Amino acid sequence: MEIRDVCFPSDSRDLRQLIHEYVDWLGIDLSYQDFDGEMASLETLFSLPSGQYTFAVVGSEIAGGVGFRKIDVHTAEVKRLYVRPDHQGKDIGWSLMTNLVQKLKGLGYERLVLDAVPPTRKAQALYARMGFTEIPPYFHNPVPDTKFYEFDLRDHGLEQGA
Repeated sequence: MEIRDVCFPSDSRDLRQLIHEYVDWLGIDLSYQDFDGEMASLETLFSLPSGQYTFAVVGSEIAGGVGFRKIDVHTAEVKRLYVRPDHQGKDIGWSLMTNLVQKLKGLGYERLVLDAVPPTRKAQALYARMGFTEIPPYFHNPVPDTKFYEFDLRDHGLEQGA
C-alpha cells in the first residue's frame, strides 16, 4: 500500500469520484456543510495551506483517503475519511489517520477535530482506538446523534496498529 498526497489537477477526477462515493454511502444530505461549494473549490480546499487530501493506493487502485482543512493556526479538521468497501478491515483507515497525524504535527498543528455522523461507526471505533476524545459540538450539525471529537497532537505518539 502506498499513502500519497493528492496532486492537482491530475488527481482531481479521482478525488471527486471518491468523495461522491463516500457521500452516497453516507446517505445524508450534506448541504448544511455547503457540499456543493466544497466540490466547486476542491482544489483550493485540499491544497496547502488551506488543507490537503491523501490517498491510500493498493496496486493501482485508490482504496481510500482522508483530508484535512485548516480551521486556525493551531487546529485542523479531519475531512472525508473513507475506505472503499473492498478494502475495509485491512487497517487502511489506521494508516491514513496515523499519516495525517504525523503530517499535521510536522505542519505545526496542535489540535485535530472532527464530526462523525451515525453511519461512520467503524471510523468512530478507529478514532477511539487512536485516543480521540468526545467534545461538545464546535459547529451546528443538524444530523441527529452526530458526535464531535478532538485529538491533542502535542501529547500523542501513535504506534502502528496500536
